[in-house]
Amino acid sequence: MNATQAYSLGILAGGQGARWGGRDKGLIALKGQSLLARIVRPRPTAVKELLVCCRSYPYFYQHFSDRILCEAIAGLGPCAGIIALLSAATTSTLMVLPVDLIGSPQAIIQTLENEWRDDDTAIFLTDAEGHHSPCMRLTTSTLKDCAAFLDEGGRKITGLLEKIGARPVQVDTPWLRDADLPKSLQF
Repeated sequence: MNATQAYSLGILAGGQGARWGGRDKGLIALKGQSLLARIVRPRPTAVKELLVCCRSYPYFYQHFSDRILCEAIAGLGPCAGIIALLSAATTSTLMVLPVDLIGSPQAIIQTLENEWRDDDTAIFLTDAEGHHSPCMRLTTSTLKDCAAFLDEGGRKITGLLEKIGARPVQVDTPWLRDADLPKSLQF
């Protein structure tokens, strides 16, 4: 296990927010904090750099990150965001979380730190029923395969994870809860 190795933390904030009437989910408040702040505060000790891939409002996100980026080609989904984050990362590994993660962000970060092995190429979180999430950690050396997946027309994260040989790590279902719908913020 290699829990203390410094890594880049990348936040996917480039979604359309269609179920939210086009609102940027990172700006939505829950219990007095934006969804992004709930993930990155406090900043995990092993994070060397915090990157946010967003579709708009970079001036808001700059207060929570070291660098802001956008997808090279907009509208291609989270896989394009992952590629943008991999391209920008300055460490050997990148942890990726969605901006609308409300389940248990700190426990997820801790799990992705603790479960990482030196021989891993990529790991991702799933629950007992096989529901996956965009919560993952991968080596920056996977960039070429990830880009090839996108170039070949791949759009689904499950396909990307399969292409790079990601290892699943099982967690409790409530940890993976996200803010896909407004009613999801009602506890």
